[in-house]
Amino acid sequence: MKRTLTLGGIAVGLLASAVVAAPAHADSVPHDTLASTNFAAKQVAAFWYGQNKANLVNATPYAVETTLPTKHVSSGGASADSKAGVVGSSGDKSASSGTSKNVNLPKTTGKVFFIGADHKPHWCSATAVQSQYKNLVATAGHCVYDTKSNKATLDKWVFVPGYYQGKTPWGIYVGKTAYTHYDYDVYEDGDRDYAFVTVYNGV
Repeated sequence: MKRTLTLGGIAVGLLASAVVAAPAHADSVPHDTLASTNFAAKQVAAFWYGQNKANLVNATPYAVETTLPTKHVSSGGASADSKAGVVGSSGDKSASSGTSKNVNLPKTTGKVFFIGADHKPHWCSATAVQSQYKNLVATAGHCVYDTKSNKATLDKWVFVPGYYQGKTPWGIYVGKTAYTHYDYDVYEDGDRDYAFVTVYNGV
């Protein structure tokens, strides 16, 4: 069954399993491949769905820290910080002692899951973005690019809209290609800690 997301009352269907042709100039945009084929994407989805979604349930917030460099000043954009510092991920804050509630988040809001540099399952917050091919997800750069081992990307990357305590009400969307800022890839510049990922159709 084809999964769809809703954004502002508009149905946003994500990329179908058959590859949709992109404009010719799109090939010139640098990117990293997450799952190169439909078969690979199905294997990634099976990893998260397997054993009664144990990997999803046991995933923890990604607490990797990004060091802000002072030796590199990018041309354009914001100026470099005056001294080095550390930017914590969204998972650094301690969990509230209160009982969490499902507040019926928008269908475009959810979490991305992946295997971190420590080889354990983790998650970050993410959101689907309105785009021409309706297959784009935005999240933090450190939730895509492996800053610890300098590997191109984190493994088994998926987006789960509306995720709540093991529930995947609108399916799992496996990452296809990832796009991060050059300054983040090369210099791990925390000011460029963002990423966009195209995904396959949900399962």
